[in-house]
Amino acid sequence: MSLKNLRRPAVLALGLLGLAACSLRPDPLTDADNVNRAQADKAVIAQNYVPLDGPLSLGGAIARALKYNYDSQLAAAEISLQEKQLDLAMAQMLPRLATEAGYGWRSRPNAAESINVITRQRSLAWSYSEEPNHGNADIAFSWNALDLGVSYFQAKQQGWRALIAVERRRKVIDNIVKSTAQAYWRAAAASRLLPKIDPMMVEARRSLAVSQKVGAQNLQSPLALLDFQQNMIIVLAELEKIRNDMAAAQVEITSLINVPPGSRIVYSTAPEDMKPAFAIDNHKLEDIGLAMRPELRIEAYQQHIDRQDVYKEILKMMPGVGVFGSLNYDSSNLLYKNTWGELGVRATFNLFNMVQGPRAIAVAEQSVTLDEQRRIALSVALLGQINLSIQEYANALDSLKTAEQMDAIGRQVGRVADNVTLAGVQTEADRVRRQLTVLTTRVNRDKALARVHGALTGVYSTVGVDLVPAGADLNDLPELTRQVEGAIRDWQAGRLPTLPAAAVAAN
Repeated sequence: MSLKNLRRPAVLALGLLGLAACSLRPDPLTDADNVNRAQADKAVIAQNYVPLDGPLSLGGAIARALKYNYDSQLAAAEISLQEKQLDLAMAQMLPRLATEAGYGWRSRPNAAESINVITRQRSLAWSYSEEPNHGNADIAFSWNALDLGVSYFQAKQQGWRALIAVERRRKVIDNIVKSTAQAYWRAAAASRLLPKIDPMMVEARRSLAVSQKVGAQNLQSPLALLDFQQNMIIVLAELEKIRNDMAAAQVEITSLINVPPGSRIVYSTAPEDMKPAFAIDNHKLEDIGLAMRPELRIEAYQQHIDRQDVYKEILKMMPGVGVFGSLNYDSSNLLYKNTWGELGVRATFNLFNMVQGPRAIAVAEQSVTLDEQRRIALSVALLGQINLSIQEYANALDSLKTAEQMDAIGRQVGRVADNVTLAGVQTEADRVRRQLTVLTTRVNRDKALARVHGALTGVYSTVGVDLVPAGADLNDLPELTRQVEGAIRDWQAGRLPTLPAAAVAAN
């Protein structure tokens, strides 16, 4: 085939390659595509809602949040992925065993002549030793000690990464528990107080409307009416602020426990029934926190991973010794034997490894040292977090005492205000304002109690105490609820996990 005849196929191939390259540039999604995708996602989310079948306890709320939370499911999927990658890393340690087959065709025989090295004369006529058309196949085995060693340390690294995924899931679970517990107490307080707020707002608006009607008729002093209207508007603003905060808490809890928005929830756990009262041992919590915090365990695992890099760099400085063998077949009739076997040993050594090897080892060792320094720095920061969470819990208990005293006085004020109003001694505006004071003290008291429970949850979360184990089955909701409620009882009683003596001494 001449060069001229080859030109047309070459131009055609280049044209097809250009068209393929142009087709690789994607078109942006249209607004209709995004709307369809959003509607499909919304339908999936709606299908996954699981309505409540009764009153909601704190343990039930946390269990539902753990079961249906997408972050928790993602963390579990990451563990599964890391474990599969560990299986893959272990499989990569196997020797290489490959088979190959092919068929060759030439338009003309691969003929050649020979030239005598001494005389520089042609010694043979044009000849070929390979048929133009022939097939071949082989199965080859190869094994390299250097590759095996590197794969071994890589598999160990992947094993540590799988353990890191477990610790990350622990952190996700801790965050879910903390946010769900705090939202539960706020929403429980809202369910008790919202029914009292709406009637007060109706009454305040009615009083404001009456005052405005009286002002239009000039039946009272304008200054007195404006003062009354200003007080009513202040009352309404406070009531709206309280209602909005509580309504937001109810929306938050429905999102966490995976129920349709706007669902009516009956809260079966009263904050008063679970008021914690126990002494906290700061030093013991510090020891537990340094041993159990997921972040510190992740750093410890990362140090193990980086230490394997040191071993790998040392191994790479060694000569590579490999064994190979194969069984071969060729269909060419010009061969004396169509099948044959091969076996050999090969050793390789890169002399430049003597230069770059020590530098690579030094870098790997520096990474290990850096991991340790980072873990120590993180430990110092976490000790501060632990003591801060303990202080917040103590402050929350003090605030609760004050709020309970104010609530007791507020209830007395409410009773006296009702009696005075019945006697006609005080105005309607004064009565509404005092009722708002009563409601505000109750709101502050419930918020203070919710803060105590939230602070206690924060203490355990900061210390790294698991409400449920990282490997717990989150699909069995009744069993998960039982585990969570049992752990909550331990938290409320101040029971802490017991560390081995050696672990405590090491901290």
